[in-house]
Amino acid sequence: MAISNIIPRHTMRNRTRRQSMAERNEYDQKTEKTRDGDLVSAYMCSPETAAEEFEISKQLYRSLTGREQSEDADIIMYRVIQSFKPGEVSPEEAHRIGFELAMKFTGGQHQFVVATHVDKRHIHTHIEFNSTNLNCDGKFHAHYPAFTLRRLNDELCKAHGLSVIQNPKKKAKTQKETAAARYGTSHKECLRQAIDQALSGCRSYEDFLAKMRAGGYEVKEGKYLSFRAPGWDRFTRSKTLGDDYTLEALLRRAGSPRGRAAEARGPAGGSGWKISRLIDIEKKMAEGKGAGYEHWARIFNLKEAAKTLNYLVENGLDDYDELAARTAQSETRFQDLSRQIKRLEARMAENAQLKTHIIRYAKTRDIYVAYQNSRHKKEFRAEHAEELAQHEAAKEAFNDLGRKPIPKVAQLSEEYAALLAEKKACYAQYKEARAEMLHYQTLKQNIDKVLSLNTGREQTRRTQRQDR
Repeated sequence: MAISNIIPRHTMRNRTRRQSMAERNEYDQKTEKTRDGDLVSAYMCSPETAAEEFEISKQLYRSLTGREQSEDADIIMYRVIQSFKPGEVSPEEAHRIGFELAMKFTGGQHQFVVATHVDKRHIHTHIEFNSTNLNCDGKFHAHYPAFTLRRLNDELCKAHGLSVIQNPKKKAKTQKETAAARYGTSHKECLRQAIDQALSGCRSYEDFLAKMRAGGYEVKEGKYLSFRAPGWDRFTRSKTLGDDYTLEALLRRAGSPRGRAAEARGPAGGSGWKISRLIDIEKKMAEGKGAGYEHWARIFNLKEAAKTLNYLVENGLDDYDELAARTAQSETRFQDLSRQIKRLEARMAENAQLKTHIIRYAKTRDIYVAYQNSRHKKEFRAEHAEELAQHEAAKEAFNDLGRKPIPKVAQLSEEYAALLAEKKACYAQYKEARAEMLHYQTLKQNIDKVLSLNTGREQTRRTQRQDR
């Protein structure tokens, strides 16, 4: 038995369209949810760069059709969730069924990413598909999409020998909840993401709570664990976020074997130390933090400073110049990979633009020939100004190629796929280099902070001795 639902995705508040798609895809593809990414697959795109590819298709759609909706009305993606009865399917089978559902529901006309989550008692699959079709000349449209999705889901369940729900119950959602989910302002969704981020790489439950406090959340412990962010009227109990956010679940996730194994690898290939930056207490107090926060921050800084020093000694980095050199090397590597990715993205954008010109040229060729043969060119141009402008822009782009032959659309698609594969390889190195750079930067900044504090204390002692 599997249940399914679909919701439209809109641009989140304070995010660009690409950022909104990227954040949602990153959440769906979290390694701890998808067995280190083994349960992630995609159609006509790469999972790592799906947001960028979705965005390019939308730019092509605007260029080809001239149509554009307001940010509030524009549906940028659709999310489908398919949840299975515990124990009825394996993760691999659930993933195959999810991919098949996505292919049938979109008709193979839209890019999509499929990510199966195994971090909860019930296996469930997230499907994010592009609202813009592969030809970039239309958008997804279906009459009663929820009904169609349920019908296809039931058919797949029966085909795979799974049970189906005979009399599903309707669950209403308030207008406020619907609007919050649509515009990305749901307190619960924001809290889920904050918790997931804080749990990433944490060493203990206490470390998790410290990260939540450092992120600005008030924490209330007791019979229930509750959080409140600045600007919220009331606390939100973690158990209301779902089965994965109850106190018991958070205790388990904070100290899970998977979390410890990931930590043991370490961001820079070390012995597993996860170092956090020291807090600028004076700055936080100037922002209005209270005495309780100051007390917690001082203890936090002492622990992180001790961990930093222990890490440096254990890894043979007790020479400051060596630490500074490694930090500089990691920054250089990260910057080199960033420039390489930007070059690839620029070439991909040029590829997409040239493909647009080729398509436009073919679509407007007859109109341009008619314009050339017309005896009333002024009137003809006024009537077909947009088509003629597109045709002439395409011809100008072809002239810029010089003596090079105009490529075929299929050739451009192959080149785009090769560029995408190269970017994917670079992106894996980019993520590793970024983690390494942040790791060394944190170590160096913590040592700089400790040294500056010690220097300040020594100067104070000297001043006091002189006064005596």
